[in-house]
Amino acid sequence: MLKTFKEEIRNFIRRSPLSDDSKGVFKRRLEDFLHYLAEIISTPVDKVHLERIYETVNKNGETLFYSGLNVTIVDEYFYSHLYKSYNWLSESKRTLQNFFLYLYRKYDFPILTEEMTFIVDEHKQKPQKTDSIVPTRHDLLKLLQSLMKNSLHLERDALFFTLLISTGSRINEIITIKVKDIDYKHETIFVKKTKNGSSKCIVLREGFGSILKRYIEQNQLNRDDFLLSESGKAISRKEFQELFNYFLQKANLPSFTLHKLRHSFATIMAESGMGILVIQQLLGHKKLDSTSTYIDPNYIRNHGMELQVNKDIYKHIRKTNN
Repeated sequence: MLKTFKEEIRNFIRRSPLSDDSKGVFKRRLEDFLHYLAEIISTPVDKVHLERIYETVNKNGETLFYSGLNVTIVDEYFYSHLYKSYNWLSESKRTLQNFFLYLYRKYDFPILTEEMTFIVDEHKQKPQKTDSIVPTRHDLLKLLQSLMKNSLHLERDALFFTLLISTGSRINEIITIKVKDIDYKHETIFVKKTKNGSSKCIVLREGFGSILKRYIEQNQLNRDDFLLSESGKAISRKEFQELFNYFLQKANLPSFTLHKLRHSFATIMAESGMGILVIQQLLGHKKLDSTSTYIDPNYIRNHGMELQVNKDIYKHIRKTNN
């Protein structure tokens, strides 16, 4: 019977025939993945279990069943660490490959690395390290300005990025929105299942309901259609990340992962005086500690600071929209 992830790491390392140096690398990379899973499911590292990643509960809060680790999470793990070196990505892929092979032989656990869409060799050139950087208001304005100048699908791309920036939602929550999930009147979007295994409502900015309604009517979308689609299929996270990188490059901004927009949202909300408990609910975090890590202290220290270049960009955006 499969044990906790932490115990299985210990067993895997102990039984490995590799050298001590290789064991050290494998242990570090597996612990990196363990802490990532612990964060996204808001569970202590000692309690993470690869067969119990998602919990499905009934209306009384009683557990119905658990779902295990899947390839989507493994892919997202690599996409969220694109700022790391090619060597780190390669080591992590090789480590997980060996670890899943060990679990397959012992428990018939799937070798998820064989199903991945993330291709490590496409990222041999190390991007600029941005793990500690959160895009500022100024960065976001430059991003939107770049989008308006360079997008080939302006309405669709603007919708995706403004939804991310203005709601703080996870990327997959926006990508998988279907028309039937949208409540135009109350300006909310229902998410049946989040990363934490629970449902939630995305709260839209005032007036966004009518914007979505007009977009859906203009594109003749049906109830079961994805809001953001191409040839009837939802657009992948990878495609939007590539678009994001392109717009950032055109704006002469450093490379960020899409996930950093959630950090920007949390920080801007805090800067604007929003209580951390409200921010926690908007982000869909189970633990307050997780929310605290999303708020960049540099923003708070610079609260109230105004830059003339920000005003100039706002003016340009208004002129472009008119």
